[in-house]
Amino acid sequence: MNHQDSKERPWHEEATPPEHADADALDGRFYVLAPSVNAVRRALFRAPGGAKVVGRHDRETIACSHTMDAHSLARHWPILVSRLGKAGLRVAPRPGSVDNRIRHEI
Repeated sequence: MNHQDSKERPWHEEATPPEHADADALDGRFYVLAPSVNAVRRALFRAPGGAKVVGRHDRETIACSHTMDAHSLARHWPILVSRLGKAGLRVAPRPGSVDNRIRHEI
């Protein structure tokens, strides 16, 4: 049985680096929608690429950082998204960005 031919991507591959890894992610920052800072800390515990929680950005969003270059980000991003997804969290675009404002207006 070949499972590689499925047309739908698994949930942990939905947010690939090109979608959410804009200039901020390549600069070492990304944002997670989460109810608490500790939920993100637990999900990213011993994560690859030096992913760490910086703190709360606003009421819904937690700011995180990483130490990966573009090549490592492409390799380790699915792992980070998977860990966050298993904890019931998800990566968000930078709060206040133009793309984010357009989504909220629709």
